[in-house]
Amino acid sequence: MRDRLLEEVERVLSAAEGLDATQLSWTPNTKGANNLLVLAAHTVGAAERHVVRSVGGGEVTRTRDEEFVVRGDLAPIRERWDTVRRKIVETIDNMPPGRLDDEVPKPSRIRTIHGLLMHAVAHAAEHAGQAELTRDLIKARDAKS
Repeated sequence: MRDRLLEEVERVLSAAEGLDATQLSWTPNTKGANNLLVLAAHTVGAAERHVVRSVGGGEVTRTRDEEFVVRGDLAPIRERWDTVRRKIVETIDNMPPGRLDDEVPKPSRIRTIHGLLMHAVAHAAEHAGQAELTRDLIKARDAKS
């Protein structure tokens, strides 16, 4: 599960690689859509909250709200991912055997650590698909110009 979570976050970041600031900040014209920077920042932040804080009890200094107003380029998000990735690997790799069935601290609608890790993977995969589609839309839009 650890490797799958890392792969899904990497898919989001990879979808944003090589694009300029205008492309990274473009948002599809549909309800609830986000630009690639927001998708990248939020996916990294959510993975950190799910694993580092909820599973490992570690501290998370960024807030969800900050992820949805991110501007600029991908470099700071990529740098943050390098740190978060190490924390995720450390948290999961140092988890004592048999802990997957432990209950998750409240308030969480997910009951076990196993369930929380599955949710983290699904959440990252959902945003990876959105990021790849957004990149495809950007490329198609720019090809018409």
